[in-house]
Amino acid sequence: MNDQSTLRIGILVDSEWVSKYVFDLVTWSKAQPGLAITHLILHPPRSEPASSLLSKALKVISSGKVHASISKLMFRCLLAVERSRLTRMPRYRDHGSKHNVRELIADVLVLRPLISASGFSFRFDEVDIQTVRGLKLDLLIRCGGGILRGDILSSAAFGVISFHHGDNRINRGTPAGFWEVYHRQPTTGFTLQRLGEELDGGDVLMRGHFPTRHFYLLNQAALFEKSNYYLKLTLERLAESRQAPPSIPPVPYSEKLFRTPQALQTVSYLGRSIGATLAKRAQKLLGKEAQWQVSFLHSEWRSAVLWRATPIPNPPGRYLADPFLLARNGKNYCFVEDFDCSTRRGRISVYEIGPRGARMLGVAIDEPFHLSFPFLFEYEGTLYMCPESSQSKEIRIYRCVDFPTGWMLETTAMTDVSAVDTMFFERHGKWWMCTNIDPSNTGEHCSELYFFSSDSPLSSTWKPHANNPVLVDASKARNGGLLRDGQQLFRVSQRQGFDRYGAGSQINQIVKLSETEYEETCIATIDPGFGDGLLGTHHFHSVGQLTAFDSLAERPVR
Repeated sequence: MNDQSTLRIGILVDSEWVSKYVFDLVTWSKAQPGLAITHLILHPPRSEPASSLLSKALKVISSGKVHASISKLMFRCLLAVERSRLTRMPRYRDHGSKHNVRELIADVLVLRPLISASGFSFRFDEVDIQTVRGLKLDLLIRCGGGILRGDILSSAAFGVISFHHGDNRINRGTPAGFWEVYHRQPTTGFTLQRLGEELDGGDVLMRGHFPTRHFYLLNQAALFEKSNYYLKLTLERLAESRQAPPSIPPVPYSEKLFRTPQALQTVSYLGRSIGATLAKRAQKLLGKEAQWQVSFLHSEWRSAVLWRATPIPNPPGRYLADPFLLARNGKNYCFVEDFDCSTRRGRISVYEIGPRGARMLGVAIDEPFHLSFPFLFEYEGTLYMCPESSQSKEIRIYRCVDFPTGWMLETTAMTDVSAVDTMFFERHGKWWMCTNIDPSNTGEHCSELYFFSSDSPLSSTWKPHANNPVLVDASKARNGGLLRDGQQLFRVSQRQGFDRYGAGSQINQIVKLSETEYEETCIATIDPGFGDGLLGTHHFHSVGQLTAFDSLAERPVR
């Protein structure tokens, strides 16, 4: 007898040999109590008759598609080059591998699709449709090729869901993850949708955006891995609620349908890729690297004119970032990440900011692991700091015992978590923790924003927001500071650039926050145009008539 409480899922594939990501999904499902992938539904594509190389060449010439064939050949050469690059990265070296999924799914159904003349659209006859309906599946997941049409789309209770590995508002077509790199787009999107008859016109259930990686296959591998987490999350929530998530309203699509790049586009891509690699090597030969620097100005944040700011000189062999300000006993203090370029590890240092400049007072916190982002808050008359300590796999809170350089570990808000840039604040009698977690353990923390609530910031038990992560968007998810203006609260967020961490930032007013809702509105953007040669800025903080921020530039390694 079937367990009616279990979400029954079938996966639609071209072959029993599937990608590592589909195999991972099926393997993961085996350990989930509320759902089960019960059926493997094969719909093999139409096989082409075998032919000799000469006959293939003659067919290409006679069809007038010589240029298209050359373009495909060049793209295959590009793939070979990039596969070689990917093999040097242990996490993604098996990106293109295939795995036999038949050994994990006992029930296999083979369908014979009715394929359109173009070879792209798949329909199924009534016998096959009735067979699928007889399985009484709750959901079908499209993991193979072909554009599905007809009654197969309604043969499971919740329909057919599928990934489009791109933001379907700006990028429809193939290859997944290529055109974002080609056009140097700062983020690469994914779309999870319930399929309809219209290509890319189904009900959008979720969108997200991750930082675009610097070459195509790496970008595709990271995109597939991270987006797979959100398919799993959607399945978990569907199994728990038995309600499909609400769809996101569609918008017109005004771009072209992207296809395999033409020969000149492949050449252009290779040229820019090689040029970027050579530029990075040249910077190393010249003894330069991108380094952060903190600056400040005596102005409240709304009236700040950043080009007038005074920089704090970086100590020899170190650089400063992530400034947080504090007014205490009539003086102003700036706590910063103090990064050692030789050990590649940060500590927390503190400066006193006076009318004429900044004076280093000493090291506040130093641990055997990297520290940054020294977020400060007060609770019941005591000063606390929550520095970024993701290398320890903890969110740690330190208590000030001898201001400004005496601190001791007070409590751990979370353990066994990969989280960065955590902030705490009180709102309407409840304490909130706002942090950036990497749920897929890829080492990328710029895309997901999480909220948790508790009655005390020192609690070790935090209730997750119902919609966690509340943002999946590398253009604005990562924290970069917190501002107050009376009762109004503003979250500063980082904006990632193409192959550039911390390209800019923006100031977002928090307009709605509860256990089930989160909404913010951008009121200002901050770009690195306030200084010559700047590459980025990613942090902004202010207290009273003092404002501090950081900026990125290529500087000699000393």
